[in-house]
Amino acid sequence: MNKRMTTALAAAAVMLLLAAFALPASAAGPVLTATRAYCIMDADTGLVLAEQNMDEELHPASITKVMTLGLACEKAQGDWSGLVTVSYEDVYSLAGTDSSHIALLEGEQVPLEALLYATMMASANDGANALAEYFGGGSIADGVAAMNEQAAELGLQHTHFANPHGISDDDHYTSCYDIAQILRWALGQPGFEELFTNNEIYVMAPTNLQPVTRYFSQQDSMRVGSSMFHQADILGSKIGYTDIARQTYICLAERNGVRLICVTMRSESRSDRYADVRSLLEYAFATWTGYTDIPPQAGAASIQVQGGGGLLGALQLEAPGIRLPLAAGLGAADVALSVELPEVYTLGDELEAWAVYTVNGGGAQATASVRAPLTLTGLDELLEASRGFVHPAAEDVEPEGYLPLIFGAAALAAAVAGVGMTLYGLRLRRRARGRPGR
Repeated sequence: MNKRMTTALAAAAVMLLLAAFALPASAAGPVLTATRAYCIMDADTGLVLAEQNMDEELHPASITKVMTLGLACEKAQGDWSGLVTVSYEDVYSLAGTDSSHIALLEGEQVPLEALLYATMMASANDGANALAEYFGGGSIADGVAAMNEQAAELGLQHTHFANPHGISDDDHYTSCYDIAQILRWALGQPGFEELFTNNEIYVMAPTNLQPVTRYFSQQDSMRVGSSMFHQADILGSKIGYTDIARQTYICLAERNGVRLICVTMRSESRSDRYADVRSLLEYAFATWTGYTDIPPQAGAASIQVQGGGGLLGALQLEAPGIRLPLAAGLGAADVALSVELPEVYTLGDELEAWAVYTVNGGGAQATASVRAPLTLTGLDELLEASRGFVHPAAEDVEPEGYLPLIFGAAALAAAVAGVGMTLYGLRLRRRARGRPGR
């Protein structure tokens, strides 16, 4: 393995670390009475800091659109210049729902950028329908299927979507924890954070069927400077409401370099929602004021490596280290390291080996875990030491004389080259991953 490949693998490991997997937490934090459930999560690692009923399956209302917008941004890959044609279903599937919309017309050709901002800022359900068709590849149902596939890929256990906008449905639900993880994933999609945090009026120009200019402005009072509910720490947010869901809210907030995701679900009133979000953020930023570095640990575990039909030997795995927000009174000593790994790793397979960092929060913060990929060390040396190895199963079929030396050397060279190419392909696949899950 050359130095360039080693550097690339190190960079891939860092990317995977940034997508550390979060694991369940024990309850900690303020007790809310006017809001049914909440979750405060570190935006970088997914570590749960405080929660109340965070796994309860509830109706999300329009915070559903975080997934819709995330998938649209993933599909577009930063190019928002194309036109999307509005279908009959986009418009008329909303008939009788009395839901938010921007009066899109069947056959109207709308810039993708305008649809994104309409869905985000005006909470346009017709815009969400058109986006679902865009990333679903044909129909709203295809888009909803893609949403559920993404939820499954993220490992979410309490989420199922029935539509792309959030109108209440018995089969449409999520949890505070799950939607927080969806936002973490969406923030990594090209352009999503810019869209999510925009606070300026967006102007949608006339289209082929609509001569009127449409304007979209911020609807979240916590992001309006003149509002009594204004909270300067909130960078971006999405609000939601239906009669069944009641008030829902999700935001990305930052103070002194600490980035948090806060989700509330089923607040009884608009004022309850804003008051509870404010109290949660004030509590969070007073409790978590910075990050603590948990150092890497060499030799955190070992694993048997199999290739070429037999065991090649054992390799050491290194825990990469992580930065975690810890409440006052907690330190690196309060973070326990454990590992999750298979008994044997077969060369060419995807290595599922994890360093699990568990914060023993006591009464200071939630006891919760995140995991990051363990990294193999010594693979080059193991492959080099395997040169000339003849598996016992091959000994009984060896030809006599010098032919085994010739063919054996050729077979060994081909095997080593094959293992190298397999590992290179594996590493490229691992570099392409990094989606959070649970």
